[in-house]
Amino acid sequence: MKPPSDEAQPEISVVILAYRANIQIKEFVQQVVTGFDDARINDYELVLVANYDVNSRDDDPTPEIIRCMATEEKRIISVTLPKRGMMGWDVRQGLQITKGKAIAIIDGDGQMPPMDLVRLFRVMNSGEFQFVKTHRIERGDGRFRLVMSQVFNGLFRLLFPACHYKDINSKPKLILRSALEQMNLTCDGWFIDGEIILEAMRLDLPFAEIPTKFKKNEWRGSFVNIGSIFEMFVSMMMYRIKMWFSRQ
Repeated sequence: MKPPSDEAQPEISVVILAYRANIQIKEFVQQVVTGFDDARINDYELVLVANYDVNSRDDDPTPEIIRCMATEEKRIISVTLPKRGMMGWDVRQGLQITKGKAIAIIDGDGQMPPMDLVRLFRVMNSGEFQFVKTHRIERGDGRFRLVMSQVFNGLFRLLFPACHYKDINSKPKLILRSALEQMNLTCDGWFIDGEIILEAMRLDLPFAEIPTKFKKNEWRGSFVNIGSIFEMFVSMMMYRIKMWFSRQ
């Protein structure tokens, strides 16, 4: 996780998860850039992660799109690897090459307002917090996802009573590099947000949550389905069991 000593260290690195985002990723990145420009945040890098399925029959143009974007803009770094995991693996591949003093993670599908990155960055610059994230007060992605999120958050707090976070899976998440380097992130699946929260709890990081409005995905269908929800619940139970055994 430590950046090479001979490289300049930007104030913030943003890992944008762009799996199958297609041409719309250009619009999302432009919104991020415009937000930073308007806020006069100039010292940043954008790490676009568009890993791909080698066995997929569908032609996904996203990896080539972001590779071209990276050649046109020096602050954009592309990560386009054959997939060896799900969202967690993508997140960890992006985190590995960041150089910023603070690192943000955000989905690039347009559901999470890019301006939240600026809001989180300003809160972190107060110096009070090592971890800043959003919590969703409105959701445009349907009642099913809302209910599943409420059940997941409720069960998470039941299994991990020390948890004081309102919304486990909400992004963006912004973490100081010094804190991120102490985290042991191993999840390759959909539970990566939960693992980040558990590691933040283990490290007792000072944190803040700010409200946000989660939009409907207008670009493509959601990748969150019954299988991914089941995987998250199973992973959560396994983490709880592992913690129980570690205390024996």
